[in-house]
Amino acid sequence: MIRWFEENGLQSDVVVSSRVRLARNLRSYNFSPKLTDVDARVMVNHLKEKIASLGCVSKFNSYDFSELDDCQKHAMKERHVISNYLLGQNTAAGFVSSDEDISIMLNEEDHIRIQGFGAGMNIKNVYDKVNKIDDSLGDVLDYAYNKKYGYLTTCPSSVGTGMRVTYMLHLPALTITNRISGIATEVGRFGMMLRCVFWDNNSDGYGDIYKLTNQLTLGLTEQEAMDNLNHIANQIILQERAIRKQYIASRKIEALDSVYRSYGLLKYARKLSQKDGMILLSQIRMGLAEKLIHMETQEEFSIYQLMIGIQPANLMLISEEELSFEALEERRAQFIREHLPLIQ
Repeated sequence: MIRWFEENGLQSDVVVSSRVRLARNLRSYNFSPKLTDVDARVMVNHLKEKIASLGCVSKFNSYDFSELDDCQKHAMKERHVISNYLLGQNTAAGFVSSDEDISIMLNEEDHIRIQGFGAGMNIKNVYDKVNKIDDSLGDVLDYAYNKKYGYLTTCPSSVGTGMRVTYMLHLPALTITNRISGIATEVGRFGMMLRCVFWDNNSDGYGDIYKLTNQLTLGLTEQEAMDNLNHIANQIILQERAIRKQYIASRKIEALDSVYRSYGLLKYARKLSQKDGMILLSQIRMGLAEKLIHMETQEEFSIYQLMIGIQPANLMLISEEELSFEALEERRAQFIREHLPLIQ
């Protein structure tokens, strides 16, 4: 089964993925941050039993944190199956589809978080899938809902539809020209947030992958939230494409050299840090999108699957052993050598 991040989609030269996340709570329990460990366990078991009986999740895989080790949980977080908040919970469980495009998290910041992913720019399709799951859960669960305010959530900014819609964007040209901070400020005026996905304590971010998401849910319909996201995203996409074209038109040899150097390092390196791997893969992704290089493969190939694959916990999961920092760098380089196709 091909997972969503192993595919490309519409507008994939810039748009990595579409995500829809719904926050839901039950009337009969305190919000998750207020639950005792005992009450959290009771709630999670109640939700597991109710949801498992639904036909919409009959082919989903279920999980419970009580049965997972730290590496498994961190690997799920790296693949976006679970959130960073859920990762920090002692008591949590959930359901995830076989291709990991739909995930139901239990005892996140809200009792239930339903999220859907899709490759490329297709937020409506993802919303339709998530909405069907939500309707099925709503038939058997007593959601906390107010006629005036909508769905009641732990965080006031999620009250209303309880929906966050997100595009993950690859913006190397806007990053290198230092225009990201200005764009982030500008989209904030429209109730949006733009921030880097991958970062460490010593940098503002790396890999040129950004999340564009709505910050407001009250007073907007689901369709209005998606329309707003599409409008802002399209403006950013146009700017990114324009700057890429200007750069390649005026400095094509430099652009080619950068992409081919990145490929050479990735294909022959014997050790790679996570940051270096992400930076080099970002160069390759832009090179493929702008047709500066071509892969010798007849199958669809997504650079983002390599970006996921070189994350620490997923590397250890593949290796089936705990790895030291140095061993991780060696395994990361090996993973890329084995999975990066040859170029023509």
